Amino acid sequence: MAALTPREWTGVLQRARRRALLGKLARYAADAGIGERLPPAVARQFASVTRLCAYQDDHLRAEAFFVMHALHHVGAPVLFLKGAAYALRGLHVARGRVSSDVDILVPRDRLAAVERALGEAGWLGLDLDEYDQRYYREWMHELPPLQHQYRATIMDVHHTILPLTGRIRPDAGAMLRDALPVDVHGYAALVPLPVDMVVHAAVHLFQDGDLAERLRELLDIHELVSEFAQQDAEFWPALARRAELHGAGRPVFHAIDFAQRLFGTSVSDGFLNTLSHRPGPLARRVMDLVVPAALVPSHPDRAATGAALARGLLLLRSHWLKMPPGLLARHAAIKGWASLKRRLSRGRI
Repeated sequence: MAALTPREWTGVLQRARRRALLGKLARYAADAGIGERLPPAVARQFASVTRLCAYQDDHLRAEAFFVMHALHHVGAPVLFLKGAAYALRGLHVARGRVSSDVDILVPRDRLAAVERALGEAGWLGLDLDEYDQRYYREWMHELPPLQHQYRATIMDVHHTILPLTGRIRPDAGAMLRDALPVDVHGYAALVPLPVDMVVHAAVHLFQDGDLAERLRELLDIHELVSEFAQQDAEFWPALARRAELHGAGRPVFHAIDFAQRLFGTSVSDGFLNTLSHRPGPLARRVMDLVVPAALVPSHPDRAATGAALARGLLLLRSHWLKMPPGLLARHAAIKGWASLKRRLSRGRI
């Protein structure tokens, strides 16, 4: 960063801001001690985003308290996921991470009580049509998104970490049972085991998502495994066992493989070969071609050659993994018809 020209900085900042990576760059510059060598305009943006990230970290902790206060009488364990969990654990990955939404996981048989208690505390469902409501409640791994009526915080309430119609069925009960306790201003909350944090990040990126310019999620995985492996000599075999438990060997393989290749993540020798259900040679070759093109942020005004095709293929892959063919065809037809009707009503066709 210290050697970039002003013109190069323009492109870097555009890409970083667009993909929520500006806070990470600011953190890396601070850790490297190069703040005085940055252009003044860059230094100002880094100072601004650093304050924003610190505010959002406090915001996540405050929202966690509000959630626990709303749910303490329900009698259900509350497991915080992703950014909220990183903040509550004080993990290195939370520094410079732009995140304001709250994700929690609760037992499926307590969903109705949890949703009711959150509604009484001001978290209300977004305006979705009847089909989308059914889509979430019958087939997905979470309730329809909730938004607080005053603070506008978005919350996702999960009962597992992948769609019920998907090919992989993670053990949400084990995640809850083995979770780590964390104090939230006097309330006893939970955060996932380190290995479950990595599995969740991996399946979210490579099983449930379309990967379109989602480099931040892969960077999260790089930082998580780097911190956990440094703290625990048994982290890598424990991660392999946990991936086996959740049936998530393939997405964990892709996550660690691409983190190693794109970020130079230090990985235990032979770890990838210990994973069950890892991809075969042809699948690896296809992913090698499309994943880097889809993940890396493109120029704001023009996509890199092949990037649009790569993202389209990965989007199709993500839908294929989420639903069996019959349900996928039905879902695509219903959503396509709804989109066509909206365009007709707006006079765009």
